[in-house]
Amino acid sequence: MMEKFLNKDKFVAIVLMLLVTIVINNVVDKIIDRTIRRKRKKNVTTLLMFIKRIKKLVLYGFMILLALGQFDAFHKFSVTLLSGLGIGSVVLGLAAQESLKDFFGSFALVIGDAFEVGDFIECSNQGVSGTVEDITMRHTIIRTINNRRVIIPNSQMNSYTIENFNYSDNENMKLVDFAISYESDVDKAMHIIKEEMNKMYHPNPKGKNKDVEFPKVRVASLNDSSISIKAWVWGKDNGDTFENMYKLNYIIKKRFDKEGIEIPYPHVVTIKK
Repeated sequence: MMEKFLNKDKFVAIVLMLLVTIVINNVVDKIIDRTIRRKRKKNVTTLLMFIKRIKKLVLYGFMILLALGQFDAFHKFSVTLLSGLGIGSVVLGLAAQESLKDFFGSFALVIGDAFEVGDFIECSNQGVSGTVEDITMRHTIIRTINNRRVIIPNSQMNSYTIENFNYSDNENMKLVDFAISYESDVDKAMHIIKEEMNKMYHPNPKGKNKDVEFPKVRVASLNDSSISIKAWVWGKDNGDTFENMYKLNYIIKKRFDKEGIEIPYPHVVTIKK
C-alpha cells in the first residue's frame, strides 16, 4: 500500500513539474514577444529569438532530468552514464562535428552583431541577397526579393563576407542612370532631375551623411548615341531607396516627355518597294 502511495506521489510530482515547465515556457515566450514588438536597439530581436529557442531546450531538458531523478533506478544508471561520458562525448563530437560547428556558429553570429533579423544583406561572391528572416541554432534563413528562402549553415555564414545595407545607419543610397539624346538640353534635363529629387527623401542633416551633396546629379559619360546622366538617390533604408528609384524613373519619363527632353531608343526604318 505504501509503495502504491509513493508511486502515485512520484507521478503527481512529475505531472506538476511538467505543468510548471509549460507555464514558465509560455510566460517567458509572451515576455519575449512583447519585448520584440516594442521599439528596441539593434540586434535585440535576433538575440531574443535565439534565447527563445535555447530556453525551451534548457527548460524541458532540466524538467526531464528532475523527473528521472524521482526513480532510484536512474541514480544507479547515472553512475554508469557518467563513467562512459568521456568516451561517448568524443564519439558524439566526431559524429556531429558539422552540427556542432553550426551550433557554435549561431552564437558567433548573434554575439558578433554583424547583422540581425530584418536586415537586408548580400553575401559577397555567393550570389545571395535578401532579408534575414531567422537565425536558428543551425542555419540562417534569407528571404530573397522574389520571396524564395535560402537556408545557409551558420558555420558558412561566419566565413562569408557580408554587406549589410541596414548596418548602424539605415540610410541608403543608389545610383540611377538616365540617357538623353545629344539634341536635348543637358542643363535642363539635370535641373528637372534635381527638382524631382528634392521632392523625395533627403539625407538626415544630423546623421552620418549630413555633409553629402544633395541633390547630386552628374554627366556620367558621352556615349555613341546618348548622354548618360547619373543621379544619387537616397532613402531612409534599403527598401525605401528602391521605391524612390522606381518613382524617380516614372516621374522623369513624364517630365522629359512634357519638357521636350528626348530619351534615345533604336529606330527601325522600313522601305517599301
